[in-house]
Amino acid sequence: MDSFAIVGASGHGRVIFDVLKSNGFCVDYVIDDNPLGKKLGDIQAITRDEFLALGKTPSIIIAIGDNTQRRNLYLFFREKGFSLPAIIHKSAIISPSAKINSGCVVMPNVIVNANAIINQGVILNTSCVIEHDCVVGEFSHISPNATLCGAVSVGSLTHIGARSVVIECKSVGDSCIVGAGSVVITNIQNGKKVVGNPAKKEIL
Repeated sequence: MDSFAIVGASGHGRVIFDVLKSNGFCVDYVIDDNPLGKKLGDIQAITRDEFLALGKTPSIIIAIGDNTQRRNLYLFFREKGFSLPAIIHKSAIISPSAKINSGCVVMPNVIVNANAIINQGVILNTSCVIEHDCVVGEFSHISPNATLCGAVSVGSLTHIGARSVVIECKSVGDSCIVGAGSVVITNIQNGKKVVGNPAKKEIL
């Protein structure tokens, strides 16, 4: 049975723990920079240094919702030589022609359709839909029940809020935030924070 270490012992870590367990995987270690009193299941969290001192080599899953922190941890453990596989919940529907890259987590009931590309370290959260020919950039987060219609492009380190919709052939740039329940009908430039239907009002 494959062995895993989860990095992050907060709410997102609890969800990742459940995903791994439901897929029949074994979680042996939980790593957190502030481990005191934190655990997943019956596994007490330990610090990064404590984990590295053990000399073990399980696969690493980064269970951190913040995009920048997730990227930094991914790069740290990759440089240390650890495997960072994609984890896909057994209820997700993934087209054979879609590509899910390393370090991604695909939550329950997600749909990823034909020719979609999901780059490194992306979170596809519960019941989101990634339609045909979409591209999601590295370390972005597509929240629960969000929908990317056909041929949408999402940049790196971007957050698409819960129940948001990006209509077909539109792009959302790098380091953007699209607020929950928004409808994106025009291209969103890098670094913008928008909300609304249509999504244009700047989030302060």
